[in-house]
Amino acid sequence: MTEVESYESRADRPCMGCGQRDKAPRDQVALSDGNTALYHWDCHVLIADCAVCKAALAAFNTDAGPRGLKNEKLYEKVAKELNKSWVERAEIFTTDAAIPQD
Repeated sequence: MTEVESYESRADRPCMGCGQRDKAPRDQVALSDGNTALYHWDCHVLIADCAVCKAALAAFNTDAGPRGLKNEKLYEKVAKELNKSWVERAEIFTTDAAIPQD
């Protein structure tokens, strides 16, 4: 099993939803022109009611609300989950719908 990179070693990237640049997890959305848009999971829930992002947040007992996990706190949970064996992970992280992305 490969160790997940640290939060600090990740590159800052923009979120197409809120415009913020940070290292937090993103959903990669394929656009019709062939490009990819990156959205924070919570932003993607608020903008597109994304079921996959909702399920990913729910796996960490959080949501898209203002009190939900954000940035480094959310990434710490993601890294811990992805460092588990495949059979120990939350179901959403074992499906093709939510292949671990950045």
